[in-house]
Amino acid sequence: MQQDPQRVFLNRSRPYVTYALIGINVAVFLVELVLQYVLGWPYGQTILTLGAKENLLITSGQYWRLLTACFLHANFMHIVSNLIGLYFWGPHAEVLFGRARYLLVYLASGLFGSLLSYAASEPLSVSVGASGAIFGIFGALLYFRTRHKQVFDQVFGMQVVVFIGLNLLNGFLSTGIDNLGHIGGLVGGFCASYVVGLYRERPTWKRVLACVGLVVLAAALFLIGYVRAMRFLLTGPI
Repeated sequence: MQQDPQRVFLNRSRPYVTYALIGINVAVFLVELVLQYVLGWPYGQTILTLGAKENLLITSGQYWRLLTACFLHANFMHIVSNLIGLYFWGPHAEVLFGRARYLLVYLASGLFGSLLSYAASEPLSVSVGASGAIFGIFGALLYFRTRHKQVFDQVFGMQVVVFIGLNLLNGFLSTGIDNLGHIGGLVGGFCASYVVGLYRERPTWKRVLACVGLVVLAAALFLIGYVRAMRFLLTGPI
């Protein structure tokens, strides 16, 4: 029996994955505060110890930093702004994709945000934050638009596009913001959403091939970042 391509299936349970992600981010931030203000650790030591994205450390073999950085935040305003976005937009994606697919999209988005930043940022750069993964949520919503444009326009209108545009513009105009992570998360979220499909959408060969392509892209970004970092280690700044 074929699925009706016009029908939108929804996961109507409470957005527990979004709540769990918020809880994890808050818990990690509390650990940051304890290390800094109770044990007296410097900020740099704290975030590097907990897993910030530091290009040279990733090149040395600490690959987990590509993902752990997505659960760290620089300060109170940083985590508040990110978690407000996650709280308001995450449940929409969780309803449209279901818990497991939504979680996969979220993590893949954070990973791709880190990978693009690793590939294109300065070798000595350090970054933290969930914003790449949150941009991935917007990428997921844009994917939904390609499947159900009329429903998307009725529910979201121009909100998603305006939010993406304003935040990317702010990233380009401001210092200290890893806009590469935002762009990587947005693209990664869209592509990962195509791979996993919406809630109850069935796997297809096109999705399998897209998954292979996504893995190849991730490997290419990692290789670019690795080569740039090794060149920096061997020859110094160019």
